[in-house]
Amino acid sequence: MEKQLLTEFENAAINSRDSPPPFQALSVVLSLVSNPSTTDSSLSVILKTLTLSLQNPNHRDSHHRPILPILHLLSLRHPRLRQDVITAIHSFSLLPSVSTRSLADSLSILLSLSATDVNNESAFLSLVFRPRISIRYWLLQNVSRFVIRPSVLFTVLFGFTKDPYPNIRSAALDGLSGLCKCILIEDENLIQGCYFRAVELLFDTEDTVRCSAVRVVSECGRLLVSTNLEKSRQEWSDALFVQLCSMVRDMSVNVRIEAFHSLGNVEMVSHDILLQTLSKKASAAMKEKNFPGQLTAKSLKLPASNAAFAFVHGLEDEFHQVRSSACRALQRLTILSADFAGGAVNLLMDVLSDDSLDVRLQALETMHSMARFDHLKVQEAHLNKFVGTLLDSDVLIRSAARRVLKLTKLRTLALFRLCIDGLIKNLELYPQDEADVFSVLFSVGQKHGKFVVSMMREVSRMIEPSFGGKLSFDNVRTASLLVLAISAPVSLERHICSIQPRIFSYAVTILGRISRGLADVMDQSNLLTYLSHCSRFTFASAAEFFNGEECDLPAEEGDAYLIQRDDAFLEDCSEKVLELQRANSRQLEFNLGTPDKGGNCITLILQKVTEIWPLLELGLMDGVSNILRLRLSGLKAELRRLRSNSRFGDELIFILNYLDAIELLGRLWARLIFPRKFYSYQMGDWRLLFENLDMILKEMRYRFIGLTKEDEFHVLELKLVADTAKLCKLEAGCQYNTTKKLHSSVSLAQQLHEEGSISLSSFVTELQKALNEINMSGSATMENPFSLLSSLKQFKLRQLVLPGKLKYIEAEMDVQGTDFQNPLPFIPGLPVGISLAITVHNVSVEKRLWIKMSLEEKMTQFAFLDLRELGGDDEVRKFTIVAPFYKTPRARCFSLRVCIVIECSSDCSQMPRNCGGPKHDIAYICEEKEVFFSMVVK
Repeated sequence: MEKQLLTEFENAAINSRDSPPPFQALSVVLSLVSNPSTTDSSLSVILKTLTLSLQNPNHRDSHHRPILPILHLLSLRHPRLRQDVITAIHSFSLLPSVSTRSLADSLSILLSLSATDVNNESAFLSLVFRPRISIRYWLLQNVSRFVIRPSVLFTVLFGFTKDPYPNIRSAALDGLSGLCKCILIEDENLIQGCYFRAVELLFDTEDTVRCSAVRVVSECGRLLVSTNLEKSRQEWSDALFVQLCSMVRDMSVNVRIEAFHSLGNVEMVSHDILLQTLSKKASAAMKEKNFPGQLTAKSLKLPASNAAFAFVHGLEDEFHQVRSSACRALQRLTILSADFAGGAVNLLMDVLSDDSLDVRLQALETMHSMARFDHLKVQEAHLNKFVGTLLDSDVLIRSAARRVLKLTKLRTLALFRLCIDGLIKNLELYPQDEADVFSVLFSVGQKHGKFVVSMMREVSRMIEPSFGGKLSFDNVRTASLLVLAISAPVSLERHICSIQPRIFSYAVTILGRISRGLADVMDQSNLLTYLSHCSRFTFASAAEFFNGEECDLPAEEGDAYLIQRDDAFLEDCSEKVLELQRANSRQLEFNLGTPDKGGNCITLILQKVTEIWPLLELGLMDGVSNILRLRLSGLKAELRRLRSNSRFGDELIFILNYLDAIELLGRLWARLIFPRKFYSYQMGDWRLLFENLDMILKEMRYRFIGLTKEDEFHVLELKLVADTAKLCKLEAGCQYNTTKKLHSSVSLAQQLHEEGSISLSSFVTELQKALNEINMSGSATMENPFSLLSSLKQFKLRQLVLPGKLKYIEAEMDVQGTDFQNPLPFIPGLPVGISLAITVHNVSVEKRLWIKMSLEEKMTQFAFLDLRELGGDDEVRKFTIVAPFYKTPRARCFSLRVCIVIECSSDCSQMPRNCGGPKHDIAYICEEKEVFFSMVVK
């Protein structure tokens, strides 16, 4: 049937060389292209025939118009022919006889099919000056996709800003805005001409033109500020700011939104002008000061007083979108001035009672940003209004309010009491917020240790057992006060008065509830250790906690050294991380281009972590564990907050994984090296420890692109330590696979040594010798696995070199059916399709990705993601796919756990053969989601 249809099409094409293809022939070729079963040979014939028809000089526009959509469909349905189609259409667009409509259609198809820009300046210029408005508008909208000389493009766009049609003027302005973002224009007169032309169009009669003009004013103003000297730079920046303030009263909602968005992008403003935006009355000095610009279509002078009332007007606007945009602009500008932030707080407190949820959330986000930069100065009147948000019916508002309190510094004990009472009322009214409330109480207590002690003296009777010795810690207020009390000793403040040790014993009774709230600070076992120590000693500071620690060496030799190293580590890292967080946040918000100190901070962290390791060799396991758990956990929390505001984002993920790996190594090291603590742990604890460590090291090896040979060897050495420790401890049934992994890893280390200038450590050398004595037969087990301890004792933790520019492999996945109340339908025993919207980052086509679908631990099925077929670039790929799951159970309902995994191709571990998926071990690159299914009811 296919051959017959193809023959009919070829005959029709031959018979109509000088006339348009008949409708029947086009229908035949359309059916062949749409059919996924059509062979490649037939598709090649169709492509060749259509290409020849396009290039036929005797054919007119009526010949070409039906052929171009068919070629477009051919490339979409059969991606392997896409490049051939692009070549054919590109050749057609270069023909001198092509009509305006056909040329525009061919360029449109090229832009939709090609990942690169269209290098055809002459075609663009020939079309953009033709009278057809729709084509001119389309070209200006897609101007960024054409390769055109900047000087030519600037001239064309600038000319079209005077076009009689509003949509053309708007598109030309948008093109100029995009050009200013990506091209550095050094001619100041040219920039000024563009700036003042956009200022003129701020008074255009069309809303869309004014909206586009605001964007051009913002971008050109930024260029003027950057190209002028220091004094002129400040004047131009003030002129830009005041000009944008003149647009916040525009009649169009979209223009007002764009004006506030642009105000937030201004990088420097004079202090008096900034304060003027919060005032309802213009000062006399502001009325006398003028800037270059326009106040109206006729007035060419722009008084500084025009900035007055700008944010007051925006926060009281009748449209919630404008109010939200004004809050976002405030969020960025409050970083510039503490005085401005103080005045903005008064306005934001009124916004907290806004009718719109989005506005209230944005106001709280603005206050959170102010608190991060220590610009949030709250007074008692403010806090009374703010505490009301903790009782809001919306969970997002309550959560955002608690995030603000977590960073707020309270200057008086009265404010501290008011804050704590608000959090307790929040918990009493909404018990489901307990974990987050406990976390905020602990954090607030850490920052205000003196206030905690003062308050605990007043309320300690509430925590004590009632008459008869009964404890009532299920009471919300009592539990909250317990969390607050245990936060004081870990405060970095000195001279903290003592908290009674029995308070920490009481806290143990609600250990599970507290640990859920402090999961981001420490896990439950670490929390129990902390409470146990504190319940035995009375201390006045964090240093006293470690000084009272029992250890194997005398206090003069052991604890003094430990405290000294710990305090130095804390002070250096805390200051560096805080400094980096502020610097990077400013760079993110304003793109000032100041030097990023991220590399210095990471180097310091890696150096300090390396200095802690020798303490393990002294037998100070208990003390070091406290440092690794309590100190590194705080440091990791700072790094996680820092990641979102840093250009070192992916490197910080790598460092976080590295800190987790070192922490786990520290917990297992002394259990192996020092025999008296060797048998104090159950086998299950060992297994969990090894599994967590193996998962972290696997992520470090396979989810980061750009590791140097030294970095790879460093991570590989940590894996060798973990596998050697596992071989020494776990039962004989695991020895064969573990020994095989050790051999493979040692071989890889030897290969890295031979490829570069990496020297093998004494640990790896001794391990090679020990492994040569082990029988690798399938049934063999080592008679004395602890002989490997001699090589393990040779291990010395070397400092990790600051990684280069790393890229982190991750994925995001959206899937229907995750709501238990709205499951997907299925028929038992028949396959079911799961529609997934997937975004993957930094994955090249050489990587092997799989969709893993697991059914209640009983059955796992994989679906391969062929990145070559799915398209996209290596940095970001977005696609939608339907993954089939074949063996649905004979049940009324079931659930699947779905996630994206990457195959660890260089790992010697083998997956089970019956899984039908990857051959090697896998690493998860996205969060696992549960999809629910329910049987179709007839």
